[in-house]
Amino acid sequence: MKALYLAMILVLAVVALGAQVNGNIQYFGDKAVLHVWGDHWERGVAQGYYLGEGVMDVFQQFYFTMVAFSNPDYYNYLGTYYQQHFVTDPDLLSEAQGVISGMQQAGVSLYHSGLQRDLGAADLLQANALLDLMQLVQPEGGSKLKLGCASLSSWGVSTLQDTLLAGSSVITRFLDWSLNDALLSNPVLVVHHPSEEDEQEWMSFTYPGLIGGLSGINSSRTGAFLNVGNDHSASVYQNLTPIFWDVRRGLESSDYNSDGLGTSLDVFDSIADGLHLTGTVTHCVSENAGDIVPVVVETNNSGTVARYYNMNGNLPGENLAATNHFRLLTYPTCCTRYANIQDSLNANSNMTAKRQWRVLSGAAGMDDNLAAIQYVPSTGAILWSSATFSLPAFQTPAITLNAQDLFDFPVSAQDELAPSASTSVSCYPNPLAGSAALNLKSSLPLRACTLFNLRGQKVLSGEFSAPKNELQLDLPGLPNGLYLLRLQDGRGLSVLKKVVVNG
Repeated sequence: MKALYLAMILVLAVVALGAQVNGNIQYFGDKAVLHVWGDHWERGVAQGYYLGEGVMDVFQQFYFTMVAFSNPDYYNYLGTYYQQHFVTDPDLLSEAQGVISGMQQAGVSLYHSGLQRDLGAADLLQANALLDLMQLVQPEGGSKLKLGCASLSSWGVSTLQDTLLAGSSVITRFLDWSLNDALLSNPVLVVHHPSEEDEQEWMSFTYPGLIGGLSGINSSRTGAFLNVGNDHSASVYQNLTPIFWDVRRGLESSDYNSDGLGTSLDVFDSIADGLHLTGTVTHCVSENAGDIVPVVVETNNSGTVARYYNMNGNLPGENLAATNHFRLLTYPTCCTRYANIQDSLNANSNMTAKRQWRVLSGAAGMDDNLAAIQYVPSTGAILWSSATFSLPAFQTPAITLNAQDLFDFPVSAQDELAPSASTSVSCYPNPLAGSAALNLKSSLPLRACTLFNLRGQKVLSGEFSAPKNELQLDLPGLPNGLYLLRLQDGRGLSVLKKVVVNG
């Protein structure tokens, strides 16, 4: 497998030899595999550079058209709601800003004719909260967007008779979304190789511009796959967090809950620590050092619960299924697809990887199946198929990948024009009193700065008359909170600093 994968790299790799971009993209038929490395900003730049045209395509045809109804006024209403009610993780704001910068470097036009302006980081953040924002009051006629999913995991006694699995776990996930042209045309697997010490490698089966966690696997052998739920009732509307962010945080953190294990419970705790406007069902499986932890995380605005295989499922053997209905957080609702899965397992609860794909196809296969993914944590084996304009994903041939090979990708050797040593900047005082000036001291001369709030809005920007190693920024009247300060040195490279205003 590894030899085959490396051979594909040699044949299919497309490297931006003339650009200082921390990324490498390969094509497997109609699918792209993009490796990105560095900090959040650098990984964002690589996504924007390589996927920029797809970002514009998905934003226009999927988010603006199907979520915002091609209505600028409704779009602006959603944007204002996001800014006033949601909390943005500063690392993900940095990554969204990097995506915009990478698109600019690649020469991709950011102009959106429907909004009559260029897109910015705030637009990407809004689009990545689409599952939450869709629960707001919509224009007359409502959304015709379909957002469904189904998944099945098996392990232990149910896989013991299979000579390949031998009791280890396997999960198959069907992503059933509207077969939007932009999504059909742009399936991508983004493999993240973070430089942050508190983060681990992870991969995201996604679409350009959707940088949160929809379907992901990390290097601790945890897979997490997000489904939409059926109860979106809400009573708390402040300090909301997009569910995409919380799933990603649970996968990307080295050990989110600090229990020293690296399991599905990191994703559960990350989701539980968030506050969501939408109800979702996230199916997770981890297998690390022989410890198998399958769990379905059910969450909405009222709270979060962990559903295990022997809870409100009535499935024989060691099998766990999820569709789009809560079975523990709220009273179970009848679901035909879940009942079909149950019937198949009652007939035979023993499972192989191939049979699991067939069972889910027969019980829950839908015409709008956009992507199908299977993952075996113990070996890293991955099957990935995408819908075409004529066939759902589960009926199209899947490509075979391996998680360990993807994480072993030699990122340091791919950036042939790697930037020289990064600029070191200290800023003080930090926290900063509201009327104080911020002092900056840099190892290399600085030539420009931009300050953003956590809504992705630009608070101030400017270029210095001459590059300086030491300077003072007056930041009068800023509300208390966390800000991101982007500084550019004389080479055009950027460094980000977090600035806290308090008092």
